[in-house]
Amino acid sequence: MPTSHSPTTVSAEGRHARERGDPITANPYPEGSDAHRTWERGYQIPDAEAHETSAAATDGGAEPTAS
Repeated sequence: MPTSHSPTTVSAEGRHARERGDPITANPYPEGSDAHRTWERGYQIPDAEAHETSAAATDGGAEPTAS
């Protein structure tokens, strides 16, 4: 059953659930649906952002230069 919410709204719902401390299993959309995957991506986005930030910090965030 498709949701009437936009993908942006569904993703934000997942992000807010994570911020509240809800488990990823709190996803209210049917497993296998586009909305379920979108909600889960929203829930996991902070993990991806943290990974990118730590990778940039590790290498200084700068491109190597030739000497």
